[in-house]
Amino acid sequence: MKNQEKVFKEVRKVTQELIRCGLAEEYNFPIMQKTDVVWEKYMDISRYLKNMEYTTIYGEIEKNHNFNMKLPDGGILQFMYRFNSRGTELQSHRLAYYPSPSYEIYQNDAELYDADYLYGDILNKAVLPVVIRADYNNREIDSGIHHPYSHVTLGSYKNCRIPANKPISPIQFVKFIMEHFYYEPSSQMEFNFQLESIVKFEEHIAERDAQKSRIVI
Repeated sequence: MKNQEKVFKEVRKVTQELIRCGLAEEYNFPIMQKTDVVWEKYMDISRYLKNMEYTTIYGEIEKNHNFNMKLPDGGILQFMYRFNSRGTELQSHRLAYYPSPSYEIYQNDAELYDADYLYGDILNKAVLPVVIRADYNNREIDSGIHHPYSHVTLGSYKNCRIPANKPISPIQFVKFIMEHFYYEPSSQMEFNFQLESIVKFEEHIAERDAQKSRIVI
């Protein structure tokens, strides 16, 4: 099976798991679109959303259902993978988690969420929504700023690129989000943390990044 097909099957597998345990309130199943694995209703809106406020970016993504999954607290997950023309070699990926920037969408269910400790963070106004992105490019990016081949960005900070030792699979990314941001609800709703990745990516890290603090997949 080609790697593109493996990634497609893995995104579908983790989507079905989140639906099964009630953690995907809205979703689009993955599709293979030429060399890409994206989702139904996929639109590339990144260009015209540059330098806009986070609430605007989130609002556009939500309005157009431009995501793989939307979680019960409004958090959004996206998985985009690009392969070579044969579907065998990963060229790039962009994985993203967008937390809800607003509590307004829960006003109608405030009592439900207030009573349910599983989603206590939703009503905690001290919590700062932080976007998490995991990007990969198999080539050096021509830029004045160093880009590790695989890296994680927190909060859309321009210079925040934490090196990772290899590309990240869909299940690895979802497990990371569930373990560190949704541990209570995902445990109580019996998300299967034993899910195995279908695709195995090879290590790809520059020597200079291997000498830094980094994420080991």
